[in-house]
Amino acid sequence: MSQPAARGPFVSAASNALSLVVLLGLSIATYGYERSLQPLYGSAPTHLHLNKVVWLACIAGMFTPTLSLSNALLAVGALLCAMPQTAYWAAAHTGRWHDPVWGPVATHACVIGPVLYWGIAIVKELQKSTELQGSPFQAMSLPVCRMAIMTLQDLWPTFEFLCNTSERDLLVYIGCAALVSWAALPFVPSFDTITVPGRPAVKARSNFTSSNLMRLAVLPLVPFIFNNLQPPTLPKPLPEPFIHPETSLRILSSVGSPYSGVVVVGEVPPPTPAMIKAGNVTEPHSIRYMRAGHSLLGGVWLGERVFSLDRRTPLGHDKHSTPIGDSIYSAFVAQEAALLVERPGAGEKQSALMIGLGTGIAASSFIKRGVSTTIVEVDQAVYDAATEYFGLEVAEPDKVYISDGRGFVIQRTENTTSADDGSKAEYDPFDFVIHDLFSGGGVPSHLFTLRFWQDLTKIIKPDAVVTVNFAGSLQSDSAKAVYLTLKENFPQCRVFHDSVEPMSQEKLKTEFVNWIFFCSPSPEPLIFRPAVEADFLRSFLRSRILSTISEREVSGDLIVGGLDLADKDVKEKYILTDEKSSLTDWQDVEALRHWRLMRDVLSDVYWETY
Repeated sequence: MSQPAARGPFVSAASNALSLVVLLGLSIATYGYERSLQPLYGSAPTHLHLNKVVWLACIAGMFTPTLSLSNALLAVGALLCAMPQTAYWAAAHTGRWHDPVWGPVATHACVIGPVLYWGIAIVKELQKSTELQGSPFQAMSLPVCRMAIMTLQDLWPTFEFLCNTSERDLLVYIGCAALVSWAALPFVPSFDTITVPGRPAVKARSNFTSSNLMRLAVLPLVPFIFNNLQPPTLPKPLPEPFIHPETSLRILSSVGSPYSGVVVVGEVPPPTPAMIKAGNVTEPHSIRYMRAGHSLLGGVWLGERVFSLDRRTPLGHDKHSTPIGDSIYSAFVAQEAALLVERPGAGEKQSALMIGLGTGIAASSFIKRGVSTTIVEVDQAVYDAATEYFGLEVAEPDKVYISDGRGFVIQRTENTTSADDGSKAEYDPFDFVIHDLFSGGGVPSHLFTLRFWQDLTKIIKPDAVVTVNFAGSLQSDSAKAVYLTLKENFPQCRVFHDSVEPMSQEKLKTEFVNWIFFCSPSPEPLIFRPAVEADFLRSFLRSRILSTISEREVSGDLIVGGLDLADKDVKEKYILTDEKSSLTDWQDVEALRHWRLMRDVLSDVYWETY
C-alpha cells in the first residue's frame, strides 16, 4: 500500500512556521472580533463564554472532515473580510434578545466560530506527514491551537500598533492576506513526492492551468476589498452630526477608543410641537449622553428640561453655545458632598484630584468653586467629549493628564512627600480625591487594591476626603471587597447611595445602585455640615441631593453582613491586593445585570447607532 514519503527537515520546519503564522493570525482576528463587539455587548458578556466557543471550533476543525487547504484558505479569507459586517449585524440582532449570556454565544457561533474552524483545518493540513498518520497528533495539537489563540489575548493590547489599528482594519488585513495566499497557493512548488512501487514516476502537471490562473484575478480586487468593505457603523471620527432617519436620535460625535471600542456623544432631542399634538412623545427625551462601549458615562438635560434655581440663565453651555442643564445621574452630584465634610485645619487654597472624568460633572463643580483641580483620564476621547459637549471648562490645562490613574499616583508619590533633608516637595498633597472609574458593569481592579490606596494616601493631606464611586448590589462579593479594602487603609469610611427616591433596606441589599464611599486617613470622624444655597450652584439636583445627603447613608454592617472580620480567611478573600484580587471575576455577574439595565435605560436602536 502506497504512502506519501516522509517530509524533509526543511519542509517540516516550513510547515511548522506557517502553522504558527496561521495561529497568530487567528489570535489577532479573535482580538479584533472581541473589540468589534465592545459597543454592543461590552467586555464581560463578550468574553464570558468565548473560550468555550474557541474550544469547540478547535475540536471540530481538528477532528472532523474539512475542506482542502486551498478551499479552507478561501473560506477564512472571505469570512474575515466580511466580519466587520457579520459581527455587527449578528450582535445587533442577538442583542435584541436582551440576553447577555446566550446572545454573545450565538454571535460567536455564527461569526468567529466558522473562521476558527477553517483556520484549524488549515493547520491540520499543514501538519500532515507520514509519521503522524494514525498517531494522536490531533489530540496533542488541540490544546496548543487553543492556547495560541486565547492565551495571547492579554498580550495584543500591549502592542501600540494593534491598539491604534481599528478592529475593521485588523480583520480585513488578515482576510486579504488569506485571499492572496489562496490565489498564490497553486504556484507554490510542492516538496512532497508520491511514489507507487512498481510504477514509474509520474511527471507533475503544470500549475499554470486556466482555473489556477483565474485565481490571480482576485489580486487586483484586494485593494478594492480593503478600501470598500466598511462596517455598517458611523465613520470615526464623525465628520458631521448624524440624524437617525427612523427615530429621534442625533449623534454628535463618534470616536474609536482602544479602551471601550467607541466613545459616542448622542442626544435625544426634545419632542416637536407636532409630536406633542399627536401624543407621540416617548421617554427619554431632551437628553444628551456620553457612552463608552456599552455603558453610559453620564449625560445632561436639554431643551425645556434645562432649569436653574434662579430661573434666569442655564447652568452652563457647551462649546457650541447650546444650553445644558443638570446631570441625568445624581451619583456625580452626590460625590460633591466631599466638600461638605468639616475639616477644621483646611486652608483657603484647596486642591482636588479627579481619577476618571466621565462627562466632567463633578470636575466642573469643583472648578466653579475655585478648587484647583487635577484631572486624570485614561481616554483622550472622553476628555475631548466632556470639554466640547458637556460644558467642562478646565481652568488649569497643565493639570490634565491623559494617563492611567495607577501610573499617575505612583509617579506623584515620588514627588509629593517632602524629602528627609527638609527640601520642599515638588507637588502639594490633595485635599480631595474623586475616584470614579465604573464603566461597562465593572471597574479596573488594579485601581482598587490595597497597595493603590496606600500609595494614594501618600499624596493626600492627613484630613483629606477620598470619594469612591461603585455601582452594583450592596451584598455582592465585589461590594464587600471594595468596602473592606478601603476600611483596611482608611480609618474613616461612610457609605451613601445616590437614589433620588427612598429605598427599603431589602432593595438596598439587592438592587443595582450607585454607591459613594467617603473615606479619610484622619482619625477624626467624618462629619458633614448642612448644605447651604451657595453649595447648590443654582442647580435643582444639587439642592435635592446635597440637602438630604444624611438621609442616604447606609450602615457598613449592611455590606459585611455576618462576616467575621477577625477571621483571616475572610480577610484573605476580600482584601484586594496586587498579588490576589478576584474583583474582576466577581464583577462579571454584576456586569450582566448592568448590561440589561443599560438596555432598559435606552432602547436597542440607541446602542446600535455608533
